[in-house]
Amino acid sequence: MEWTNDTVNRAVMALVQQLTKDWTKTKVHSEILEIFMNMRLETKTEEEYVSLLLTNVAFATESSFALNKIFELILLHKQFPPAEAVQAWLTDAHEKIQEQLPTLREVYRKHFGDEENIKRKLELSYCPVLLSNRIKTDFIFAFIHEQNQPMMKDFFDADPKAVLEALHHISGFFSSMILEGIELI
Repeated sequence: MEWTNDTVNRAVMALVQQLTKDWTKTKVHSEILEIFMNMRLETKTEEEYVSLLLTNVAFATESSFALNKIFELILLHKQFPPAEAVQAWLTDAHEKIQEQLPTLREVYRKHFGDEENIKRKLELSYCPVLLSNRIKTDFIFAFIHEQNQPMMKDFFDADPKAVLEALHHISGFFSSMILEGIELI
């Protein structure tokens, strides 16, 4: 099979569709809203809520980068690591992100800037990144699953950058489609 950017995109799209086929908008919206409600319950003031939201956006965005890096390693090494190894890499990445959060928070605060609308910007950013990370995580674990390896090994013949880019864009697209119409509190 000749792996063009188009065939990579179509293959990744089909796999993401398969992974998310049982996800209903109602269920996903409910889960996302529950996350926001829990964050509101954890905080006493609007300022604390925005601070927690900023921390979560920074953590989720950096986690997205970590997921991309993990998948890139799998593609470049052309080997299927055990799920335990991938989970260990994720845990290690999360620990490193946690250590860097004070610095990262400032970077993200500057990025989001405008104090007047920062809460809304953060909420609207957090939802798709959170859902996209879930799609990427599910995709990676499905990719390395022993039962799927015979089919997935064909991806090792594709350009790793094309596969990574496809997963990034398609997970973002699916997140946006699933989150369409969500009403945040």
